[in-house]
Amino acid sequence: MKSKKLGMKLDRVDARGRLAMRRDPYWQRLSEGRYVGFRRLSDSTPGTWLARFYDGQKYHTKPLGDFATIDAKDRYDAAKAAAEEWFNHLNKGGSTKRHTVKTACEARVKDRRTEKSEAAATDAQGRFKRLVYGDPKAGIECDPIADIELAKLTPRHLAEWKARVLANGGSRGSYNRNATALRAALNLAYMRLDVASNHAWRNELKPYKDVDGQRELYLKRPARAKLLDKATPEAQRYILTLLLLPLRPGDVAKLLVEHFDARQKTLAIPSGKTKARVIPLPAEAVTHFKACAKNKLPLAALVSRDDGSQWKKEAWRDAIQEAAAAAKLPVATCAYTLRHCVITDLVTGGVDLFTVAKLAGTSIRMIEKHYGHLSGEHARSALEKLALG
Repeated sequence: MKSKKLGMKLDRVDARGRLAMRRDPYWQRLSEGRYVGFRRLSDSTPGTWLARFYDGQKYHTKPLGDFATIDAKDRYDAAKAAAEEWFNHLNKGGSTKRHTVKTACEARVKDRRTEKSEAAATDAQGRFKRLVYGDPKAGIECDPIADIELAKLTPRHLAEWKARVLANGGSRGSYNRNATALRAALNLAYMRLDVASNHAWRNELKPYKDVDGQRELYLKRPARAKLLDKATPEAQRYILTLLLLPLRPGDVAKLLVEHFDARQKTLAIPSGKTKARVIPLPAEAVTHFKACAKNKLPLAALVSRDDGSQWKKEAWRDAIQEAAAAAKLPVATCAYTLRHCVITDLVTGGVDLFTVAKLAGTSIRMIEKHYGHLSGEHARSALEKLALG
């Protein structure tokens, strides 16, 4: 029923105040097939607003909220604007289904699997499980942002999500990577017309600029030795692996006993963020992995925790932070700091960038971008030795 037939309009505060309490909304027609609605169930509530759209076959209804944070006289205009935004969205072919942050993330994982690779999908899924919709098997609770409908997502929601991620021990660099994954998921939903606007995340999920702390912090060998010494025996196995090889923290956690070939002195790195690869091992690494693999079955975790389980991100992060604090090292010390140290040593030790990239499981472009200057300094030093005078 249209409010017009009742002799009152929803844009008037006094008119809304005279409406009888009921569950069915009162509707005011905006144009053909488009309505803005209002209902109030009790005197103690400000009432809620809705939009209704007729597609020629059936009606579609969308809750708009109560707009309680703005003056009562301005609520109709706010509801009308929100309704018209939704109508424009539908006119462009937008979806009438309920899409949440979680469903947007799940769609992004499927898109990565189809458009890029299984490794890319796995990387995205891991980030979303940790930081958005949780992983019950791993004991990770669902983030409050997961079930928010995209149409109701606000910059404040994302600012709070950002604060939680940073407060959970992540660096600004890791935040940038995680925010990029979430931003890509939300942009995909916007591109597919699952949501009418991207205003909620357009500015709030912008990455920090000039942040690359892991590649700036270099620990000299005595500092690394002190870090290892201050770690628990359980964590020492994990940390020593990162000090011996240029591996990503997640690669170490995924290693199984069968990946280590003591006879060939090689280690097979399973696919993850990058393609699978096999790297040769120095003598110290062979000795280390022999100790890690002792009395274990082929499918057991190679670098495991004391109970035989694989390391999880939160566990290795906390273990390294505790060891770094005990060793009085910079607070920015993390797993990627150790990877940076090893790559730096390889480059300054004269290993060509192609080989370094292959060992580290990354592109030559990335190695050149972050470590090319070190290679140049090494070349300059070598050339100076050729001087005749």
